[in-house]
Parts: sequence; structure tokens; C-alpha cells
Amino acid sequence: MEIEEYRQQFIDELRFNAEHEGTEPETQFIEKTLNDLEEIGELNDPIPMSVEMRGPRNRILAFDAYAYDEADGALVLIASDFTNQRDIAPTLTNTRIEELYGRMLNFVEESVQGNISKYCDDSDPALLIANEFRKKIGKGMLSTEILRFKFFIISNATLSKQVKNLSKPDLLERPVELNVWTLERFFQTFASNSSEIIEIDTADFGCQGIQCLKADLGQGSEYDAYLGIVPGKFLADIYLKYGSKLLQGNVRAFLSVRGKVNKGIRDTIINHPENFFTFNNGIAIVARSVTFSPDGSRIVHFKDPQIINGGQTTASLANAIIKKEARYGMDTLFVPMKLTVLNVENDMSEEQVEQYNTITKTISQCANSQNAVSDADFFSNHPFHVMMEKLSRKVMAPPVDGNPFQTIWFYERSRGKWEQEQMKLTVAQKKKFCEMHPKNQVIKKEKLAKCYNAILMNPNQVCQSSAINFNRFASVIEKIYEEQRDSINEDFFKKCVSSVILFDSLDSLVGKASWYPKGGNKAQIVPYTISKLMTLIPKDRDLDWHYIWQKQSIYPELAEELLKLAYVTHNFLMDQANGGIVRTISRTQAVWKNFQDYKYTLSDKFIETLASMAENKAVAQSAKKAHKFNSDVDASVEVFKLGAQYWMKVYNDLVKETVLSYGDCSFIKGIADYITRGNLPSASQCKRLLKIVAKAEDKGYIMPNE
Repeated sequence: MEIEEYRQQFIDELRFNAEHEGTEPETQFIEKTLNDLEEIGELNDPIPMSVEMRGPRNRILAFDAYAYDEADGALVLIASDFTNQRDIAPTLTNTRIEELYGRMLNFVEESVQGNISKYCDDSDPALLIANEFRKKIGKGMLSTEILRFKFFIISNATLSKQVKNLSKPDLLERPVELNVWTLERFFQTFASNSSEIIEIDTADFGCQGIQCLKADLGQGSEYDAYLGIVPGKFLADIYLKYGSKLLQGNVRAFLSVRGKVNKGIRDTIINHPENFFTFNNGIAIVARSVTFSPDGSRIVHFKDPQIINGGQTTASLANAIIKKEARYGMDTLFVPMKLTVLNVENDMSEEQVEQYNTITKTISQCANSQNAVSDADFFSNHPFHVMMEKLSRKVMAPPVDGNPFQTIWFYERSRGKWEQEQMKLTVAQKKKFCEMHPKNQVIKKEKLAKCYNAILMNPNQVCQSSAINFNRFASVIEKIYEEQRDSINEDFFKKCVSSVILFDSLDSLVGKASWYPKGGNKAQIVPYTISKLMTLIPKDRDLDWHYIWQKQSIYPELAEELLKLAYVTHNFLMDQANGGIVRTISRTQAVWKNFQDYKYTLSDKFIETLASMAENKAVAQSAKKAHKFNSDVDASVEVFKLGAQYWMKVYNDLVKETVLSYGDCSFIKGIADYITRGNLPSASQCKRLLKIVAKAEDKGYIMPNE
């Protein structure tokens, strides 16, 4: 797929969704790009909210979304530059960038000065946001929550070749970062199935290189390892430039929840910098590759460095510089470093990308075990997703709306998979693929977590950031997987899809409702409404999930009940906020408890449509017994879970003891290689593997413990 085709497909999708949901294409553009930026780790929990007003001297104060990056201590503002042109892309110039940046800057400055009330009504949500900004920014650096500002411009225009430099001066004594994301940039990022790669030359930060010593890991190691000494000033400087882009995703999420600066680290930086190397545990970094100085003694270049342990140490050093706390400077402050170099290139295959990600996450999990990073943080590698992917390719949705063919709900186990599947297809093949796998039937892991958690009656969790909600969902799935693994079958998959249909249908209904205000709280109304409905359904009844799946839509009685309840939800949340921000209060267990206690009676008309719980359970039990595919997957998952390292150990043992034929041993090694690439062994592969294992055990070999 070329960029021009991507652009046309992109605009067509926006227009279709806008017409379907009764919104504008720009609204869809903002929503989609925010989701994409969150998915690749550029943003965390962005909130769409278009604000525009005239300030002093007729200056425009405006933005289209905002966010907080707790790992960075950053306030984030996003401005949209959208044009509804399909075939011709306008140019995003320096002048336009400065204009949009200036509007965001104006809002921040007027918020800090407490002037926003002069330019809008007291009921305007912008006033609440401005007060929140002012409080977080604070009056001085010692009391602030905001240590840096990040400004994003999202555009479907083509970036002018005249745009060479996006650097900006400090704002309120804090560093400023300006990012411009065009469709070309989104396309390149998703085509490569990776976030943008950071490359660091130490000389750019006044550092002559990083002293290091290579560790001898023996022959056959897939990576190189080094022990090094990093100047604290260099570490702080690169963090000030790149921020949490340097933090491996799981570490970033960890810091966001537990991001308070350790008092011991801070005290050492301020009062005893010369002792930092001795007192601090140091940092662990993974990089794709490194370049050495001519004499081989120092690392002078890093490609894609990711801090997988020590994020708090790094952030603390940067904070000390911003807050000017390092009274003795950092000339004598050094940080221990363990560096893992994976020696991979940019143009990796999909299998190599998956292998790279797996190795990185494994190292990260081990490195952070002392900090109690939960297994849920690493849930994206769980075999559950492999099973869901296989089910999504197997279970065909019924034809609806006059379509002559069945379609597939495409479960994206890895980011950008739907687009990548089309990269090498011809135009005719691409058309056929999109007919069978429509874009609106792509299910991302994070989306499923929202929809399913809503029917599990956890709306306060759904209203949290996408990462936090996903981790909560992970613990639920982990329990199901461990205790009732055979429940993850075709029937379960259909219910998951139906929960997405339910969620999206209500989202569309609320957006079109006459009572729903522009820029309202749909993201909170929808999960609260669904969860409230589920609490009201009689114990022996359930929604008619079979109908939703067969018709690929919710039934009229359900739609009517949901919309009535959504109006009640809207008023309830506004009352609970009491002039504050609905998004903030919706995340609390107390508000959800209050809504559970809120009196509401379901209509008799709707109750008559409910399915018997006994019938639903019978269907589920039948699915467990009849689903041969699932048992095959179970066997594959068990082999997969043992891991590549386990099977390589079995292989090495059996080669040494020469109890099996070369072919049998080679097959075991092949399984290990297969799992290393992130692939799930097939049922036939597992059957042969088990036969080989049995043969080895018959000859006296004892399989190692897990």
C-alpha cells in the first residue's frame, strides 16, 4: 500500500464513520489519531475536547484534546489541522504550525494567569480545564505537578519541506516539546509495526561516550551485554529531550501509577552526588545496536535505547535539573548501567519484530520483578491473545444488511496487523480482503477490554486510562484462563464481539441524542449505562447475546432501554461532579457504588426480550464439549507457555545423551525456534512433540521442571 492509497482509504473511513455516527469527519479524525498515538505510546489517556475562544488583543485560545503524562510530569495539548480533501493533500507550513502552536500556548498562559473566565461563560467546560491546569502547574517549581509541556499537532496535510526545526523555548521555566504528526508519519509508523526509533549520539549532549566493559556470555548468545558508567548529566539531558519515549512501555505504566520521586534518590542527588554510583542500584537498558569510539572503549551512539529498569532514577535526575535542586552540580554524579544490545536492524521482518519485542519484555519483566510489576503489565504476550486471534480467523459472522457473504471480526493481537495484512496484496486482493475483513470489524485488545469490562460491571475501571483498564481486564482473563480454559471458545468469542457491538451501538445512539451536549461525557456515559443495565437484569435472565451475534446489531427494545438509561446516567454523573469534571469522578469506586444504589426500573417490554440464563449456560456448555478446535489450541498453548528456553534445554539434554534420532532432536529445536518467533505450534506439531517426549521418557530421560 502506498501513501496516496492510504490517504484515500483513511478519509473514506472517516467520512463513513461520521455519517454513520452523525458527527463530523474532523471529530472522527481527532478520535482516530488520538487512539493511534496512545497505541504507540506517544500519549497516555488523551481526552478529546475542542476549545476555541477569543482572548486579549483578539488572540485565539484553542486546542482539540489534552492529556497528562505522569511518567514525564507533562501537560499535553493537542491541536487538529484537518481538511476533508480526499485526493489532494494540502501542505502543512511553518506558518500554520506556528499558528496552531500559538493558540495552545495562549490557552496555557491565560489559564496560569487565571483569566479564562473573562473569555467564556461560567458553564463552559473550558473553565474547569483551565482551573485544573492552573492548579497542576502551580505557582512555583517546588510545588508543581507539571515539569514539562508537550504540544502535538495532528494533521492530514503533507509536511512542508521547509519545516526544518520544531524546537521551542522554555515555557514557565519548563522545557517544551513540539511534535507534528502527519498521515505520512502515521503510515510509516504502522507500516513498520513499531514506534519511531530514537537514535542518540552522546556528543550531541556534551558527552564523550559511555565507558563500558563487555561481558563474556559464551558462544551462541543472541545478544551482547555490557556493564557501564553513565554520567548523570547525560542521562538527565536525554530524558529531558525524549522524556518517557525512552521508557519501555511497561516501565512507563509502572511510573505513571507509582511516579513519586524516591526521597533517598533525591537526597543523594542534592546533597551527595559523589555517592550516587555507590548508593543507587543503577539502570538497565536494552538497545537494538550501539556504535563504539575508534579505540573501542566507549559507546558513542545508541539505536532505539529503552530503559527497562531505573526509570525513576532517570526521571529524578531530570527533575533535579528542572527544579534546580542539584546544588553541587552533576559533574561527580555517575550511574551504574547494565546494557543489553540485541544487534537487530530497522528493516526487521514481522517475525523479527515479534522476537525483539518478546526478548525486551522478558528482560523487562525480570528486571522489574523486585518492584512488583504485575503479570498483567505483560499480558499482551499472553496465550489468550493467540487463541482469540485464531478464533477470529475461524468464526465467520452471519451476512447482514443484504450482504451476500459472511465477514470476519479481525482480532488484532499485534498493532497494525490489519493494515500490514494488505501491504503486499494487489488492488483486487485488497478489495476482497476488506470485504471479508471490514475496517469497522477490527477489534483491538484495548477495545475489547473496555467493552467486556463494561458488561462485567466495572465502569469505573473502564473510565480509567486504557492501560489501567487493560491491566484490570487482564487479571479477569487470567483467572478464566487458569480455571476454565475450555470456556475460551467460539461461544466466548461471539459474546466478546457482541459486547463490542453493544458498546459501539450505544456510543452512536448517545452521540445522536437530542439531550447530549457537544463535547459531552460520552466516554463515561456509555460504560456506566451498560454496567448499570447489567446490575438490573434479573439473576435468571441475560441479554439475548445470540440475537446480537446473529443480527450483528442490538435489538430495538434493548436500544430503547439503553438510551433511556443513558439519559439518566448523564444527569447522574453531572450531579455527582457538582460543577467538577465528570471524567475525574467517574473513575472512583464511590461514584459507581452510588450509581448502583440509584433507583431505576427496567421496562416490562425490555424484560420480556431477555434470554433465559439456563439456555445461555446450556449453549456455553455445549460449546465447551463440541469445540474440538479449542482443545487443539489448548495443547498448543501448553507447549507455547513452557517457552523456547525450556524446549532448547530439552533439545540440548537429548543431544548430549544421544537417546533419540537426529530427526526427533531437530524437531524439538524447531519447536523452540518456532516459539521464539512468537508462533503457536499447531495441533499436529504438538502431537508429534508429545510422541517424541514419550519416547525420550521411555528411554529414561526426565523432563525438566517448568
